[in-house]
Amino acid sequence: MQFAAGQMSNSLGIMVACHLEKCHICSSRIRVYEQLGGEILQKTTPVEMGNDVLSKLLSRLDEPAPPVQQMTKTIDPRIPRPLTRFVPSYFDQLEWKGISKSIQEYKLPISDSQFSAKLYKISAGKELPVHTHKGNEFTLVMDGSFSDKAGEYNQGDFILADTQTVHQPKAAESSDCICFAVLDAPLKMTGFFGRMLNPFLS
Repeated sequence: MQFAAGQMSNSLGIMVACHLEKCHICSSRIRVYEQLGGEILQKTTPVEMGNDVLSKLLSRLDEPAPPVQQMTKTIDPRIPRPLTRFVPSYFDQLEWKGISKSIQEYKLPISDSQFSAKLYKISAGKELPVHTHKGNEFTLVMDGSFSDKAGEYNQGDFILADTQTVHQPKAAESSDCICFAVLDAPLKMTGFFGRMLNPFLS
C-alpha cells in the first residue's frame, strides 16, 4: 500500500518495483491498491485553482520537447528495469569489494539516511557466516539461488529478515548468487570468527 501511494524511500521502492516485474500476485495487488487510491481521490473535496492555470498549461504545448537521452551502455538482462540506471555494467564487470572472494558486495547510489542499498554476490557453493540482523533486511534474488534453514530462494523471490532471524545463506553449487539488498541496520555475525567481523560491517 505504501508503494502504491508513493510513500516508500527510493531504495525500498525500487526493490518493490523490481519484485513486481517477476511476481504476478503482487502486481495484481498493486493494481487493486492503485484503483482504491483513485476512488479515494474522486471522493475528496476539489481544491480551487487559479484562473490562469488552463492558459499556462496550454501555452506549454508550444514549448520544445526535452531531448531524449540515448542509452549508451549495454544492459545486463538479469537486472530488473527499475534498477538498470543504477548498475553501470554487467554483474561480472562491477567493482565488487569484500573481505573474501567468496562473498562480495557492490554499494548502490540509492542509499539514504534510513536505508543502505547494495548488491551481494555469493560464489557458487559458498555460504555466509552464521548471522542475525540488527534491523530489517529486504532481499531480492536477481540471479542464481541460495538456501538457508527456512528454504530455497530463486530469481525474483523477495525475502525479509529481521532481528529474529538467525541463518547462514548458501549459494547453489551450480552458479553464483547475486542479490539486491536494502538494510536499515547492519548484519550481526554470531559465530566465533564472525563476531570478529562485526566492527567492519556497515
